[in-house]
Amino acid sequence: MGKLTSLLTTALAVVTLASCSKESYTFRNSSPYGATYTAAQPKAPVAPAAEAPAAPAPELTASAAPVAAPAKTPAKRAYTAPAKTSKAAPAVAKAAPTKAEVKEAKATLKAMHKAAKQAKATAPQASGKSQIAAALLSFFLGFFGVHRFYLGYTGIGLVFIGLFVLGFVTFGIAWLAGLIWNLIDLVRILTGSLKPKDGEYEKTL
Repeated sequence: MGKLTSLLTTALAVVTLASCSKESYTFRNSSPYGATYTAAQPKAPVAPAAEAPAAPAPELTASAAPVAAPAKTPAKRAYTAPAKTSKAAPAVAKAAPTKAEVKEAKATLKAMHKAAKQAKATAPQASGKSQIAAALLSFFLGFFGVHRFYLGYTGIGLVFIGLFVLGFVTFGIAWLAGLIWNLIDLVRILTGSLKPKDGEYEKTL
């Protein structure tokens, strides 16, 4: 009778264990003497998180007017001139000129002005005569004194004409005197010693 009771107890325990689901127990092998089974506590259902409504995407509208780029202004470099060190000249006290010095200065200026006028008056000026033309006139027509008229010596030119006329009376003696004189004038013109009466030759040899 005792064995029957133990068998029924064992069978009842097996049926009870078989009817239980595996998820009702968790296996924990933490005991040093053997495995123990503990009933697992049911987990509370987790409510799904409420999704936040998506914000509407902002509408992109193209602007009608183009955006002007900012103007680039070149950076100007400020130029600073180097400072100049001014050297102060030592002041020299000048004494006022005396009356005698003033008179002497005026007299000197007057003398210089007078000398300049005299030098200008006596300076040889070009007369517009040509040395070549005077030599040619003396060579071809000097017997009649044409070269003397050209150079401005009218009186001597008239003397040459008088010698030419006297030559007919003196049987050519006056002509010889005029010829020798003309040769001397030609040499003087070529050497530049016989110049125009009113200045220098404008064109020389």
